[in-house]
Amino acid sequence: MKKIFCFDFDGTIADTLPLIIGVADVLFKKMEGRELSGDFLRKIRKEGIEEVFREAKIPSYKLFFLYLKIKKKMNKGVASIAVDKEMERVLKELKNKGHVVGILTSNSNENVIDFLNHNDLDFFDFVKTSGVLGKGREIKKLKQQGRDFFYIGDEVRDIKAGKKANVKTVAVPWGLSSRKALQKARPDMLIERPGDLLDFSL
Repeated sequence: MKKIFCFDFDGTIADTLPLIIGVADVLFKKMEGRELSGDFLRKIRKEGIEEVFREAKIPSYKLFFLYLKIKKKMNKGVASIAVDKEMERVLKELKNKGHVVGILTSNSNENVIDFLNHNDLDFFDFVKTSGVLGKGREIKKLKQQGRDFFYIGDEVRDIKAGKKANVKTVAVPWGLSSRKALQKARPDMLIERPGDLLDFSL
């Protein structure tokens, strides 16, 4: 039976984190008058971005505008990022085996499509964009009865979204959230490298 492999984009498929952090640092300094310190970023990796910003008591409207500005500023940089070779091989193998392969991300559709075209990965069955906190709702829409659905992500909020939608969650430790933070979120699986995904495709 075909399975659905639905991937987060930033930090999972594409190593956009240096770009995101660089842009966020500049914008955060303009909005808050301070830089994103190393301790702040380490705390995000440990606890998750939602919890850290909540603790910092940054108003939600400021986070929303920061999110929109980051997306806009990233437009020129995303397409030039190269895909990890092992991830590329795994994505192609999943597709060749007849599984449904898609992306659900809070990044913009244009950024993702540019990246996929640049890296010769224009074979995805779907690319969906959600709001920064709306992934759980979108996953529910993407589920198809009778199929195994895996949501693969690098952040605590990805795991929470998958659990909220009652799908199988796969955490990857090479992105934003640390292995410890991901384990605390209790994903169904935590893999060490992209090739481990092929174990679920049999």
